[in-house]
Amino acid sequence: MLGLIKKDFLVMKANMKSMLMIFLVYFIMIVQGSFDATFIIPFIGIMLFISTFSYDDFNNWNAYAITFPNGRKNIVKAKYISSIILTIILIILSLAISIIVSYIKTNSINLEENVASLMGTLLSSFIIISLLYPIIFKFGATNGRIILFTMIFGVIGIITLISNFVNMTVFINAINMLDNCWYIALPIMFVLLLGGSYLVSNKIYQNKEF
Repeated sequence: MLGLIKKDFLVMKANMKSMLMIFLVYFIMIVQGSFDATFIIPFIGIMLFISTFSYDDFNNWNAYAITFPNGRKNIVKAKYISSIILTIILIILSLAISIIVSYIKTNSINLEENVASLMGTLLSSFIIISLLYPIIFKFGATNGRIILFTMIFGVIGIITLISNFVNMTVFINAINMLDNCWYIALPIMFVLLLGGSYLVSNKIYQNKEF
C-alpha cells in the first residue's frame, strides 16, 4: 500500500509546475485580502489530487492494480490516506501563510481565530473528500465532479427553501453548542465522515468491473 501512496504523490509531482503557478496566483490574492489562505490552498490541493483518479482511468491503472495482493482494498485505502496526508500538509502550510500575512498587515497574531479557521477548513476538506470519493469510485473522476457540484447546489437550494418556511433557531443553537466542545466533536465527526465514506467506497470498488 505504501507504493500506491507514493504513486499518487508522484502523479501529483508531475503537475507540480501547474500547482505552483496556481498557488502563486492565489498567494498574491491572499496577500491582497481577496481570499482566505486557510481554505483556498487545501481546496486547490484536493481538486488537484482528483487528477490522480483521472490518470488512473486514462491509463487503465485499476485493471492492473487490482491484481496486486489485496489490490482492491489497498487502492481505496491508499487514496484516502494520501488525501488525508496532503490535506494536513496543505492546511499547516496555509495556516503558516495566514499567520504571516496577518502579522504583516496588522503586526499581531490572533491565534484563536487562526486555529478556529484551521479546524473549519479541516472539517470542510474532509466533508468534500467523504462525499466526493464514493461518487468518483462509482462514476469516475469527470462524472463524479459534475455529480458532486450538482448535489452541492441542490442541497444549498433545498436548505434555502426550507429556511424560508422553517424556524432554523434549533439548528443554529445546536451548532453554537459545538463551540464549547469542538475538541471532542470534531475528531468524532472526522472519524464518522472518513470512516463511513471509506466503507462505502470500498464496497463500491469491491464490486466494480474493469
